[in-house]
Amino acid sequence: MTLNEQRQKKLSSSTDLEKRVAALIKLGSRETGSPPHVKFIDQIAGEITSLGLPVYRDSYRFDRWSVADRALDCELKVDGKPVKVASAYPYSGFTGPKALSGRLALAGCLPFTMAGKIAVFAVPYPKVPIKLLIAEADKLGTGRFPKTIAHPVLAATAFGPDLAAAKAAGAIGVVAVWRRDTAWARDAGMTPELAEDQYVPFTFPYRDIPAMWVAGEQGEQLLADARHGAPATLKLNAALAPGDLTDTVWTVVKGKVRNESILVVTHTDGVNAVEENGPIGVLELARMFAHEGEPPRRSLVFVFVTGHLRIPAVTRHGQATTAWLNAHPEWWLGENDGPRAVAGLVIEHLGARAADGIPELAYTTNSTMRKVLERWEKANPTKGVTVIARPRLLQIGEGEPLYQHGIPAISLASVPNYLLQTSKENFVDVELMRPQILTFAEALLSLDAKPASEIGGIEPFGLLKTLAAWLRLALFIARDQTLRSHVLRAACFTLTSWARYGLRRLGVG
Repeated sequence: MTLNEQRQKKLSSSTDLEKRVAALIKLGSRETGSPPHVKFIDQIAGEITSLGLPVYRDSYRFDRWSVADRALDCELKVDGKPVKVASAYPYSGFTGPKALSGRLALAGCLPFTMAGKIAVFAVPYPKVPIKLLIAEADKLGTGRFPKTIAHPVLAATAFGPDLAAAKAAGAIGVVAVWRRDTAWARDAGMTPELAEDQYVPFTFPYRDIPAMWVAGEQGEQLLADARHGAPATLKLNAALAPGDLTDTVWTVVKGKVRNESILVVTHTDGVNAVEENGPIGVLELARMFAHEGEPPRRSLVFVFVTGHLRIPAVTRHGQATTAWLNAHPEWWLGENDGPRAVAGLVIEHLGARAADGIPELAYTTNSTMRKVLERWEKANPTKGVTVIARPRLLQIGEGEPLYQHGIPAISLASVPNYLLQTSKENFVDVELMRPQILTFAEALLSLDAKPASEIGGIEPFGLLKTLAAWLRLALFIARDQTLRSHVLRAACFTLTSWARYGLRRLGVG
């Protein structure tokens, strides 16, 4: 038996993986810094210790926002009649146990002020051409992404309400309504069931104005009510815990060649068993090199970052992994005789059951990485379909910082529409998960054996291609009348709100 075969024998069986997934489901939602998240991080640290590896921690303090029970703590009434709330807007604000009262006002260029009102935003759910988001998906892999994609995270982040502008305009609360009254919205399928308990968006700073989402027919009625200023009450009984603690944990298996390293990365916070179960896979890879035996060629750094669902808690720019890269250049930058990261593996969303025709998505950022992934994907066929692509305007997930820092990588980041849906449902297909882990295990062994010169560097997208992609995005928005109107209306609202705020600060108006 070869050394690599001995290492792979240490990987868990499907039965063991099922037990790990079940334990993750039992923990429930692991929002950043929440008690279940803290428990999960401690469990990871305990497993690292049991492997005979050192545990390192990077701690971050932040103000943690949370809602204990959406059914009890999120309430909206219009003219005294209850309206079903799909979800709270994370890190928006809170009212306390008592509801606030005010008239509804539809956000747009007018009214110029919303003092004392509850602002209502219409949020589109467009199908975006996939070529705006990923490159070469039509040339690589065995599967195909659909030509267009609609996703709650994308829609909420790019087209969601401007809470800061609403607060600047004097609004006391915000309601965001998922739209369904256009052809592309009906096709996209933003149903009340899909909208329920979506933890979106999750990248913005705390806004200090309570906000929530509404969907379906009640959302359309709410927009009509906002047009004539119906009276409403809104309660978002969230808690804000100042100075809470959250940890990134990581470990190192030192290699024979001390001036090179490979990074293996995931994150630990998530709201269901897919987002995020990457630590299960990263621990499997660490297990191959733990205890006694031949060390790897290069130092292997296994990183379990916190803050993916609360990026402002750990860094101002980039993803949660950006904070670790900034804090530990001694393990990847190659300065002062320290190791240079020649490759990276990023493992997220293992075993994600396909939804709405969206297959597995894996990024590769140079030709060597693509060939390595394709080879082992063929050796470990899954029930799913994998699309191997390059990033275009953005890269989804924690692989993006590695790309930005010039570290070639393979990143699994499937994006089913339920990815940010708070749920204890078992979205994980272990018969898909285990071959994915085997693929990453074999990719790690392959990369560790390759000379750095053979691995190469990243293949940057290029300035001209980036400009062309932005132009395509602008043309896409310009051609869609509904989307164009939304963008113009949102821009107008933001500008007039901040103009009003500026005048107030000067004592005018």
